[in-house]
Amino acid sequence: MLLAAARRRAVRIAAVVLILAVALTAWVVHGRSSPATRPTTTGSAEVDTDALNRRLPFQRLLYLPSAAILRVQRAEQRLTVACMRRHGFTFKPATSAPSDEHPTPFGFESLAPQPPAASVPPERSRGEAFTRVLYGDPDKRISAKGTMFKISRPADGCQAEAEKRLLGNSRLRWLQLRIRLGEGEKEARDLLEKDGDYRALQARWGRCMRQTGFQQKDPLSVLLSLPRGTQPAADAAARADIRCKDATHYLPTAYNRLRVVQQDWLDDHSATLAEWNRLQTHQDAMARKVLA
Repeated sequence: MLLAAARRRAVRIAAVVLILAVALTAWVVHGRSSPATRPTTTGSAEVDTDALNRRLPFQRLLYLPSAAILRVQRAEQRLTVACMRRHGFTFKPATSAPSDEHPTPFGFESLAPQPPAASVPPERSRGEAFTRVLYGDPDKRISAKGTMFKISRPADGCQAEAEKRLLGNSRLRWLQLRIRLGEGEKEARDLLEKDGDYRALQARWGRCMRQTGFQQKDPLSVLLSLPRGTQPAADAAARADIRCKDATHYLPTAYNRLRVVQQDWLDDHSATLAEWNRLQTHQDAMARKVLA
């Protein structure tokens, strides 16, 4: 279990795992924060991968908790609590503990010890009536479908009522746009594999790895092939990966190329981005009224 969290973080962009999680939970803000600077030692060099990650357009657009996003979250929670109280229930919204983790689309970023995966306590059952009021009729849902995924949300209940207060009749469209942007993040990651500068970087990293006796396809494969329960510093392939990343200036180059292809995707889908931003601005305006 030592590397379970790292494996999940590394494959988020490749497999869109967290994209689905965000879409399924819709307006919930991720409990992840990064220090202003936290240089990551990758061997002989230091690379501030937190800063590189925060510069990714999709990271800023969808995941980093801006003041507006936090206002929307607080407003939705306030509306949900009030709705539940009107039905005779006390509802305390779950809170997420801050974390200094960020997605690692290029495998290991250091040889630092990996903490055990945090266990999530099971949600306390509060009865069928409570669940029905909070989430509504289980047979009534709104659904949105993208190229790869189909998701649904409650059509009624206190949670849906709060979302309707902030988005009006645009809840379904919000979900559709969120799915499209999530799929766009995945498409941009696929485009990176065709980027000439990134392919040249991969080739340099691959030559370096072969010189040390390893034939891994890419840095992500090094992480995924690490034996369960093994710390990266104890694994020869992981140590070689970090040395080769240092030698090829891999992490700054890879993050910067990913930033470019993500921005290219957003530029090519400017209408989608503009509509998303309009709905986000509308949500924030309604949230300010609720919190006033």
